[in-house]
Amino acid sequence: MRAGVEGFGGVPHRLELVRTWGGAAWYNDSIATAPERAIAAICAFDEPLVLLLGGRDKKLPWDELATLIHQRVDHVILFGEAADLIERAIRSQASERPYTLARCEDLRQAVQAVAEVVEPGDVVLLSPGGTSFDAFRDFAERGEQYRLWVNELS
Repeated sequence: MRAGVEGFGGVPHRLELVRTWGGAAWYNDSIATAPERAIAAICAFDEPLVLLLGGRDKKLPWDELATLIHQRVDHVILFGEAADLIERAIRSQASERPYTLARCEDLRQAVQAVAEVVEPGDVVLLSPGGTSFDAFRDFAERGEQYRLWVNELS
């Protein structure tokens, strides 16, 4: 049992460490297809956070996530169909955080945008809060593409 527990590397697309690049740890939580799941992912870390949010909205409230973003997240990169909705929820609350809020057309561009703001010691977290159906077959395909694009960074 000990060997099984110690050798367990996690589950793909569920707070999966993809790699360290730019001094930051890049995580894939593509399974987080609801705001509540993104909240849980954010709460798993104490480090400064760069958060990638987006996809297709599931008609769920974004307010609680927006509040947590103002408390914990340094940089937010939005992508996909739900970007407008998420941005409105974040901007509806006055706060000095996030320090930057950027929008990208798609996840690939979002990865590139993160590469420009990431600092050593950061955690980069793809925990989109929305489904993948605006651009991908499912959350697994989105997570695989994220992993590929992160590994292509040089």
